[in-house]
Amino acid sequence: MSKPTLTAIDLFCGAGGMSQGLEDAGFDILWGIDHEKNTKPTFEANHGCEMTVGDITETEPPDLGLESGELDLVAGGPPCPTFSLVGRSKINSLDGRSNTSDERHLLYEDFLRFVDHYQPKAFLMENVEGMLSAENDDGEPVVEIIKDQMRDIGYNVRVQVLDSADYGVPQHRNRLFFIGNRLDKQNPDMSQWETHRAPRSEEEKEMKFKRDPSELTDENQETLGGFAEDEDHNRFPIFQKNKSTKEPWNTVADAILDLPPVSPDGSTPPTKAEEYKIGPVSEYQNWVRDVPEDTDWEEMPLYNHECRGHNMRDLTLYKLLGEGVSFIIGDIPEEHQPYRSDIFPDKLKKQNPKEPATTIVAHLYKDGHMFIHPREARSITVREAARLQSFRDSFEFPVARTHAFKQVGNAVPPLLAQAIGTAIRNEIFNAPEAELQEAN
Repeated sequence: MSKPTLTAIDLFCGAGGMSQGLEDAGFDILWGIDHEKNTKPTFEANHGCEMTVGDITETEPPDLGLESGELDLVAGGPPCPTFSLVGRSKINSLDGRSNTSDERHLLYEDFLRFVDHYQPKAFLMENVEGMLSAENDDGEPVVEIIKDQMRDIGYNVRVQVLDSADYGVPQHRNRLFFIGNRLDKQNPDMSQWETHRAPRSEEEKEMKFKRDPSELTDENQETLGGFAEDEDHNRFPIFQKNKSTKEPWNTVADAILDLPPVSPDGSTPPTKAEEYKIGPVSEYQNWVRDVPEDTDWEEMPLYNHECRGHNMRDLTLYKLLGEGVSFIIGDIPEEHQPYRSDIFPDKLKKQNPKEPATTIVAHLYKDGHMFIHPREARSITVREAARLQSFRDSFEFPVARTHAFKQVGNAVPPLLAQAIGTAIRNEIFNAPEAELQEAN
């Protein structure tokens, strides 16, 4: 794509999942900020702009070289640990207010403080689904209070809960999104931009192979027969409003089963694999590898495909599980429980290869019991978690494995951000991709 004409900043940017999706949708990310210092190497390794590490409550909006109102989009996902404190304070009274000086301070207010400062044409704010049903200490709906504050600074707003699986991400992840603009445009109804749906048969749960239409066969899936490196296949992803046909959800198998095996004990296979052994098998794998034109997949490095160690008890427990089966630690006979069930109410879950993954969470940096590989006796690697979040293989996490797991789990899936960014670009800015390219 040519250089985008639309500009954006990413608040609470983390590793840059939101930024990546918006870039893929045609936005130029000018700046990011996050409080976690370990996200800076990842963000700056994958994005061509500066990222600030700091407390946003004590950070003044930087000079972006733009006049007020020239910035197109402010995006971000402010943490909101408690909804009960949400009140009806005026956003313009928050300048200079810090977390230490006001115990009722909530980070979404700083998101709106930046919006009020820059007066962008639009904004995109992400939060947890639970906000939709939350009330404050006075019994008022939190979402309605926040919408009123957004209207107070000049924006009309639409609030929606989206499941990332409906937009091609091989993972169920429900999140709440606020889309606002001050251009008197209708904000996108993202249900009209869905690209994927629930499968209608067992056959639709099977891996969606990348095939040359002239060489379709009835060969068994396990033979990988009929696979071809044709250049005329349908592009993935294609985000269009009101698509007439939607594909079945992408699954764990679609996402990760082409990656080489790794092993907790480090013998054969090794604990870490740094090169591919076979070509991409599914349509999603073909997209996620992000192989440049005129380059063979064998020439591409494989980043972050490293397994954590497991003790023999954990490996034995993993073996008890069938595909897609989970159980709570407390359900295991007492003598086999890895932890005290009254303190650690975690689950052991082997991911089902025929379904989208369960929600990838930052807890992965502590252990992988909820994300056991569907075919191998281990938890998933950083690269597998990243693929399930729709980070392409070219997106590197140049940090320690624990930090990488946390960054992946905290991210907005790039494909979901791309879908929303494409809808905003088309419906609010009236700028489809072709127009952006022609403008440059």
